[in-house]
Amino acid sequence: MGVEMDSVIRYISILELLPIAPKPSISTKDILKKLEHKGFSVTSRSLQRDLVALAKYYPIICNDKVRPHRWRFSEDYQGSFAAMDASSAVSTILVNEYLLGIMPAPLLSQLSPQLNRAKSFIQSHSDSTYVNWLEKVKIVQDGKVLMPAQVEPDIWATVCEAIMSNKALDMAYYSRSKDKVHSGVLHPHGLMVRKSATYVLGAYNDYDNVRQYALHRFISVKLSSSDFRPNPSFSLQCYIDDGESGVKYSDESFHLVALIDKGLAKRLEETKLSDTQTILETDSEEWFLLRAVIPDDRDTRAWLLSQGARLIVREPVSLRDELLEEVASIQTLSISLSRLGLKNK
Repeated sequence: MGVEMDSVIRYISILELLPIAPKPSISTKDILKKLEHKGFSVTSRSLQRDLVALAKYYPIICNDKVRPHRWRFSEDYQGSFAAMDASSAVSTILVNEYLLGIMPAPLLSQLSPQLNRAKSFIQSHSDSTYVNWLEKVKIVQDGKVLMPAQVEPDIWATVCEAIMSNKALDMAYYSRSKDKVHSGVLHPHGLMVRKSATYVLGAYNDYDNVRQYALHRFISVKLSSSDFRPNPSFSLQCYIDDGESGVKYSDESFHLVALIDKGLAKRLEETKLSDTQTILETDSEEWFLLRAVIPDDRDTRAWLLSQGARLIVREPVSLRDELLEEVASIQTLSISLSRLGLKNK
């Protein structure tokens, strides 16, 4: 390898060893050891000169009040160089593992370089406690999470481009409720990842109301020649805060009063149902009274039903009756369908 190319590779290796503030800086001595481990032959004085030279082009901070000097990137550094440390590597891998259950594959593929770098860091530390980390830490979702819906990479890329650049989309979309494909112009205002599916929020054709379109139900999509119709009053955060993402049953929240068993009470003390939650003791050591203001939506009902006999709704009475009817319907169906067999082909 030529001298100039060798210097370039060494410079890159040096940059990759520097952490970003506020992470602790690295000493000249430690940089030297890591370079020697990679096969570079360089003196401490030469390394010092390299760092000073690189600081002319990169936001590198030197702490020259200590010996040996210590180095790191400034906190606002946005480049691709920077040291991968244990906490960053583990965090990257865990975030990826969590996102596997909810994000579409085309989006996750964009994170592959960072993920591969994190895995390489963990695997390269064969003599450290990090090597078995991937077997020691796992993400466990709370409740049953369905596998992510499949999304075509080209559709994902086109939708993202339209949202980023405020462009309309010509789309063919399968409506599950009507069991037919609709073609038209969509004016997208945002994306929302909800559990294992991703939704485009937008207005269809000349309509003003914003609706949810499941990304995996797009048959085809391309940037439209039609002008994009903005909606200045629309806010994605307000849309979510108003409960639209949870399929609301009413615009009003309700005051939940329920009896919960000791196990659920302890869990809700650690992970609250809402900021308004209170848990009170009752005459029984096994049961507690839960009070909370929660949204009147589908997610709330699904959560209440999922608690089974650990939670008994007292108020609102209408909600209590609704849940009891649901349970009774399940029991009736279970009996009536008990002898249902497979269709002969």
